[in-house]
Amino acid sequence: MIRLSDRQSDSLELLDDFAPSTSPHLPGWKILIVDDDVEIHSVTRYALTDYAFQGQGVAVTSLYSARETREILPAIPDVAVILLDVVMETADAGLRLVEYIRNTLDNQFVRIILRTGQPGEAPEFEVIRKYDINDYKSKTELTNTKLLTAITSSLRSFSDIMEIEHYRQHLQHLVEERTRQLHKQNEELVALNAEKNEFLGIAAHDLKNPLSGIKSLSEMLLYSADDLTDAYRQEFLHQILASSERMFELITNLLDVNAIEQQGIALSIVRLDSVPIVRMICDMYNTRAEAKQIRVLTEAPPEALVHADELAMQQVIDNIVSNAVKYSPHGKNITVRITQNSTTVRIAVQDEGPGLSEEDKTKLFGKFARLSARPTGGEHSTGLGLSIVKKMVEAMNGKVWCESELGKGACFIVELPRAE
Repeated sequence: MIRLSDRQSDSLELLDDFAPSTSPHLPGWKILIVDDDVEIHSVTRYALTDYAFQGQGVAVTSLYSARETREILPAIPDVAVILLDVVMETADAGLRLVEYIRNTLDNQFVRIILRTGQPGEAPEFEVIRKYDINDYKSKTELTNTKLLTAITSSLRSFSDIMEIEHYRQHLQHLVEERTRQLHKQNEELVALNAEKNEFLGIAAHDLKNPLSGIKSLSEMLLYSADDLTDAYRQEFLHQILASSERMFELITNLLDVNAIEQQGIALSIVRLDSVPIVRMICDMYNTRAEAKQIRVLTEAPPEALVHADELAMQQVIDNIVSNAVKYSPHGKNITVRITQNSTTVRIAVQDEGPGLSEEDKTKLFGKFARLSARPTGGEHSTGLGLSIVKKMVEAMNGKVWCESELGKGACFIVELPRAE
């Protein structure tokens, strides 16, 4: 005869961990025996000795009331089978526990075999109709064979359900991952559409003004030529040329951006000397800068070999020096320095202009960047040049950045791999 204190001790001991049966197989299937009859626990454990299903043994825990089962169940959601008594601390304690498991814990996986020694207290048909249980047995009819049959059937069902759940979770993961990808692609499409609209808006705006100017000047030259002096005609032609160059620059930049983003940049990286390229561009801008009394100075070693694409490098240096001339006040200097170390060649273009604010620096290499600083001689800026510069420099395995303080000028630095 086992005393109540012994039963409570057994229960408390088993709450900490599932006790495996004596099966030689590794315990894998967790089974709860919930019954206030100690003998039922002993008989059930004995019947499960050496029992295995799908190559795995069972780990059994004994609980003696619905109350303590409620306390332990949230911590062990992977229980496979519960052998549950109906009448324990109350006449319907087991049925209330079923409702708790299915509704409160939302555990639809565990297989519940209801066992009762008092069938009249809970008629089988009413219980099966009303409660989500998987089997209903009278303790008097539950021989070892029938018990093992019921356990096997329940474990097979549990195994199938868990496999389906595994596939469901895997499918859910795939669906969620695909949804994230589609959401990301949708965000990219929205951004591209907004960029396209901005692209078209800026292009239309920047082309409209020079085209209007060309139209007006052309009409005057065509219909009022006899009333114009040679000086006026020359001035109008110069304005038409300037407007045409402005449109050509914008269209060229737009096509460059499109080509870079659609097909990438097809460069021919070769070993070349950067010094003559830099000097050529500086000499060219010295002539243009004379109108603003700006001098473009060059400080360079006799030779500075780099791995680069010659045309791309020319476009990069041309763009940066052009910006320095555009934004430099009249009478200032622009200094272009070439330095080198064992691995890189650095080309720095330093101006004496207004410098850049912190906000401007964050937008500097973006497309259609509109900065607070304005060109000092009425020059036009598309806002695309530095974006193209960055992509080209990076395509040549280089780096480009700007160092500037507001009111102290700006220094744009291009760093390219050095060639031996």
